[in-house]
Amino acid sequence: EKKSMLMDLVHAVKGLTLVFVETETGVDQLEDWLSREGFPSTSIHGYRTQQVREYALNSFRSGRTPILVTTDVATLGLDDVPHVSHVINFDLPSNIDGYVHRIGLTARAGNKGLATAFFTDKDAGLARPLRRILSEEVQEVPDFLYKFIS
Repeated sequence: EKKSMLMDLVHAVKGLTLVFVETETGVDQLEDWLSREGFPSTSIHGYRTQQVREYALNSFRSGRTPILVTTDVATLGLDDVPHVSHVINFDLPSNIDGYVHRIGLTARAGNKGLATAFFTDKDAGLARPLRRILSEEVQEVPDFLYKFIS
């Protein structure tokens, strides 16, 4: 269950955490669930007004709400957040470039960071390019990924 794994991750890793979700509805539902579970979180997506997005981003940047749930569409304002300690791909993007952009939002300016991806059967098309990128960056390639490549 992705939600219980997410809960374990946000307990374990302190600092600013970005959680990427595929749809606006998914963003709203996950942020609502995190808040009900007692995790200070906020969210942004393309259906929010600019004012609401800016308020959420400022709350995230300041650490007042250290978890930001978002879609890819809403990531433009995130390039200037230097201290993101964890990027969680709750839903993986449809292409590897989106994945690279997302994980590039952590470990900036010499800081350490962690990127986590929840890989499901529907992400099988990303297996080969994901393995290539992990290998190029001398990162461990999880064994389960190979079953999607062969």
